[in-house]
Amino acid sequence: MTSAFDKPIDATSDSSLLEAFNEACEQHGISPDGEDGSDLATVLSHAFERGITSKDGLVALVLSLIVE
Repeated sequence: MTSAFDKPIDATSDSSLLEAFNEACEQHGISPDGEDGSDLATVLSHAFERGITSKDGLVALVLSLIVE
């Protein structure tokens, strides 16, 4: 089994993580520099490390967690 830890973060994966963060912040009115932005970054980073590496997958995870 290959884990995300076996794959270094490259420019493409780093970009998908950043794009997912920015999109989620924009969609939900979260300040990227605020406490909620920090919490979101932590959740996305953990999800990424656990194997959700596509932007769409990360955004879908956020959408399933945030209830408005």
